This record gives sequence, structure tokens and C-alpha cells, in this order.
Amino acid sequence: MALACRMAITILAIVASVRVSAAQEPGHGQAPPPSAARPPLTDPTFLLLRDGAVRDALALTPEQSESLDALFRRHTRLLLAMRDVGPTGADETAKPALREIRAALAEILQAEQRVRLQGLVLQAQGYDSLLRKDVAAQLKLTPEQEQQLAEISAVFREQAQALQRGDKAKSSAETLEGDLARLQADRHKRIVAQLTPEQQTRYGELLGEPFNFAQVQPSPADAPEFTAIEEWFNTEPLTMQALRGRVVVIHFFAFGCSNCINNYPWYREWQEAFQGKDVTIIGIHTPETSTEENNDLLRASLDEHKLKFPVAVDKQKKMWQAWYNRMWPSVYLVDKQGRVRYWWYGELDWQGAGGQKLARQRIEQMLAEE
Repeated sequence: MALACRMAITILAIVASVRVSAAQEPGHGQAPPPSAARPPLTDPTFLLLRDGAVRDALALTPEQSESLDALFRRHTRLLLAMRDVGPTGADETAKPALREIRAALAEILQAEQRVRLQGLVLQAQGYDSLLRKDVAAQLKLTPEQEQQLAEISAVFREQAQALQRGDKAKSSAETLEGDLARLQADRHKRIVAQLTPEQQTRYGELLGEPFNFAQVQPSPADAPEFTAIEEWFNTEPLTMQALRGRVVVIHFFAFGCSNCINNYPWYREWQEAFQGKDVTIIGIHTPETSTEENNDLLRASLDEHKLKFPVAVDKQKKMWQAWYNRMWPSVYLVDKQGRVRYWWYGELDWQGAGGQKLARQRIEQMLAEE
């Protein structure tokens, strides 16, 4: 039974590869809502369809890829708004746009491509896909099987979250990865014990040919273009389009925000480390208080803290709204193609989290990409 090799990656890994912050980190503004006891099953369809390796696996034509790009550009803000919850967690106001996107996808993709995409979605969701009603129906799961599978997934999720909440000072990334792999192996054994041989075979057919998700570069949306910027400091006006070919670090801040100031050392470190390389750091200053609306005080603060990178003044909060940002500070990494790839909310090194180290690794990784 070849079910194990099909589970190359779970949706938890895909989401973790882009959203690498904890919602409870300190910061000003509205934090992302806490996870529900049983979070909605995340649908990675849009993340997958924006990736080149996935498009190759679907054998998309250049015309199909262009149609997909145009479709996603029309819905950039919606895709950014859903970046932390996924389509199945979107509220009712997003449902009409989601229906429009799915209807367009049905027109763009051929029947065989849609079948292959559905298999990739199931592979990406990992064993959580067994909790889907459509999958349960096709496998003819009994109510008892559904209950057992739900309990296995709940236990796995709780154990995985407990590991990730553990003492970071005592657990290296390699140790955590190994512990999670052992949890996944145990989960696999328990799930296989619940499925009949016929169900295992049918599930394998639904998954389709195994796909190497390690090559996927997930991105919820392209970075919004700069708009309604009152003033630029330390640079002439910039555009995201002109910055294509460079890795861009975008961070939202307010100069009176203590949490923002605690991130400054890392910005200065990157400013020096990537000098002369294809990396651009841009601060978007969105004032929170009336004092922070004083551009002279902002300039003095930048000078005091030796922040020499470009800063855009976002007094009308147009950029804040375009990014669907909710917290000071927030940091976003944009790759050379202009795609949003990673983000953090709050202080990067809150309680020794080491977010600044991971962010630098991600910058170097994207810098090396073609």
C-alpha cells in the first residue's frame, strides 16, 4: 500500500511556509483572530495555482497562465485579506468574489487539469482531506470511521501545536522537524488502521500521481502598488513594478510605537548586510497618533535611529488598507517576481522567537532564486 508516499506535505506545512508569525505576539492595532478549537479546513487551491511548478504539473498553456494571472490580479486585495484564514475561513462578504474566481477557474482549466488540481489539493491538505465531506462520500466512510479520523486529526493537531509552543531555547529547528515527523508517522499508522484496503486504493486514486511540494513557492498574492503616498524619505518615489528583479522587505511601522522600535536593530542589520545586493528595504509609516502625523518628527526619528532605507508616508492609510494590514509592526517579504512570500506580525524577536534570523534566511533564499 503506497499511501504513505502520497502524503508528501500537509496544508499546515504550506501555510507555515508563508505565515511564520504567531498571532499573539505583541503589537499595536488589531491582531489576527485566535484559531478556533477546530479551525476550518484550509483550501490551498489559489496558493497552488499561483506557483510555476504546479502550473507545469497541470501542463498549462501560456494563455492559461496569463488568464490566471489576470484573474488573480483583479482580486489581489481579497487574496491578501484571506492570507491568514484561507478561502474556507472567509466571511460572507467574500463569497461572491470567491464564486467568481471559481467560475473563472472552471472556464480556464480543462477537465483533465481540474482533476489533477483536485488531487494536488488533496495531497497538500494531507490526511486532513479525509475530513472533507466529498472525500468521505467517495470513500464511503462510515459514521464511526469519520468520528475516529476526526479524533485522530484533533489529537495530532494538539500534539503538533504543543511541540511548536515548546521551549524554543531548548529545541532546534531540526529537533522540532524530527518530532513532527514522528507524530505524522504515528498518525499515518492510526489512519491506515481505520481504512479498508478498498478505501485505501480509492483514496490513492483521488490523490493522483505524487507531487514534490518542496519545489512550491506559495504566495497568496502580488504586492500592492504604492498609492496615495504623501511623501517619500531617503529616496525618490518608488514603484513595485520598477522593483521587479529585487527582493523587497516591506515593514509597516509608526515611529512612536515601542514594538516597532524594537524591530529597528534587525532592519539596520539587513540594511548593512544586503548593501550592494538586490534587496530593497522599505518602511511604510502609517501614523497611529496625531503626533505621528508630524513628518518633521518622523524625519528626526529616522535620523536618530539611523534608518537610511526608503520610507513612504501613508497618512491616508491607503497602503495599510491595500495590504489588509492590522498591526504595528508587520513585516512582509516580496520575491523578485513581486509575490508576497512571507510575513510576520509583532516584534520579530518577541521572547527570543528568533523571527529576525528566519527572516534573514528567507531574504537570502529568495535572493538566490532565479
